[in-house]
Amino acid sequence: MDVIDLLIQQHREADALFEAFRNAQDDASKKELCIQIAEALTLHATIEERWIYPVARRVVGEDKIEHSVEEHGEMKQLIGDMLRMRNDLNGMAGKVSELERVVKEHVADEEKNVLPQFGQKVTEKEIGMSCNDIVRTASAVRREEMSKLEGANI
Repeated sequence: MDVIDLLIQQHREADALFEAFRNAQDDASKKELCIQIAEALTLHATIEERWIYPVARRVVGEDKIEHSVEEHGEMKQLIGDMLRMRNDLNGMAGKVSELERVVKEHVADEEKNVLPQFGQKVTEKEIGMSCNDIVRTASAVRREEMSKLEGANI
């Protein structure tokens, strides 16, 4: 699997998690899905911000990537809010809904305006790591990143 396939797969996984949240029948499931959504999106954002965007700025263009970075900032704020509201199910559900809207817009933009150009012009060598190494490294820092999001107002 190359990094573009990984990012697209993560987009589909996020869609599935949002759908599972909407269809969850009990509070415990919703709380667990809230954490799964946060983990998945934090992993994805970490991969993009640390390995994809630095190279993509040169290949795709600064303005497109800056827009993606701004969307990530909005997502991170919503993830933090969502995590802090886990015991207020109505508030948490509202944040999940807002987050889903932001993520869907980000995914649509990224899959149309960033990933096609990036995938045509960039190799793993230019990124500096294999796809597997990127996932392994990003997974190791995901919990730390989530703790920052949950504990701080961004």
